[in-house]
Amino acid sequence: MLDPAGYWKAFVLIALFSVAVSGLWLVSDGIVTDAQHPRAIDSCTTITEPGRYALTADITESEADTCIRIQTRGVHLDGRGHRVDGVGEFGTAGVVVRSTDDRPVENVSVRNVTVTDWDDGIRYIGVVDGAVVSTTTENNRVGLSLLDAYDTRVANNVAHENRLRGISLFESSANNTIVNNTATDNALFGIHLVEGGVRNNTLVGNTASNNEFGIVLIDAHDNTLAENTVRGNRIAGIWLSAARDNQLSRNTVSNRFYGIFLADRSAKNGVSDNEVVSNTVGIRLRSSDRNRIVNNSVRSSSDNAILLISSDDNVVTGNVGSDNTRGVTLTRSTGNSVENNTVSE
Repeated sequence: MLDPAGYWKAFVLIALFSVAVSGLWLVSDGIVTDAQHPRAIDSCTTITEPGRYALTADITESEADTCIRIQTRGVHLDGRGHRVDGVGEFGTAGVVVRSTDDRPVENVSVRNVTVTDWDDGIRYIGVVDGAVVSTTTENNRVGLSLLDAYDTRVANNVAHENRLRGISLFESSANNTIVNNTATDNALFGIHLVEGGVRNNTLVGNTASNNEFGIVLIDAHDNTLAENTVRGNRIAGIWLSAARDNQLSRNTVSNRFYGIFLADRSAKNGVSDNEVVSNTVGIRLRSSDRNRIVNNSVRSSSDNAILLISSDDNVVTGNVGSDNTRGVTLTRSTGNSVENNTVSE
């Protein structure tokens, strides 16, 4: 027979086994919660306690300034496919994650929700180790934005028909991963990175189509753009302005005017191994120095495959292609190394 201590040990072992098998319980900060029964939300609210929350109904035509506010760490909000809908007033927001003091908010995720008709759809401010996953932002002024966000994952979201921008990173947003998102039919920018503190972000596998500009970096440095599909944008697919030390590789780019456009003192960027097809100008540099344009495939450009205007000391080498009206053209540009390119007609 077991003594009382033995009975207690057996009870603990059985309890732990039940937890492991059922997966029904989570332990966070020493508190055991039921993962299948998060706290229900069916109206606009402010969340001030860590935990799991679920939207259980659509919120429609809300006139709130901000509908859902998350102000503390360790919050995981599942929209369960429901909608958070506003009335489009200036200065309003659908979902905002922001602390009430100067400390960052850690470990907050928002997923599976559609956010429509706000000035800002989803906005993360001062968030660390966050996530925005499988959301749809539509018919807002700005769909989804990160401000001063670090180490946050933005994945599998759709930003569609927003009145200004689809997805934006501002201020000192660094070390974030933007992966497998779709930004389509936004009035100006599909995916938008702006300001000098927007650094070391990785954009992989995104689709930016039918915007004015597909993916835009303005004064943003040390970012990586790889394996994105950028097509059907009205002015430029990938546009860099005053942006330095970014790496653009293995992207597929097909747009109305410019495929990849470096301008306004964009310097020391690497543009390599991209598929640049059916643009008016495949790769264009204007007032941009010391960049590397290497090993790209540039095809079916109705004007120039590669065009440099007032751009000095660039390396343009190993680029290939066919069916371009013109090959490599340099205008008012000096000190460039142009070798081993076969992109003529």
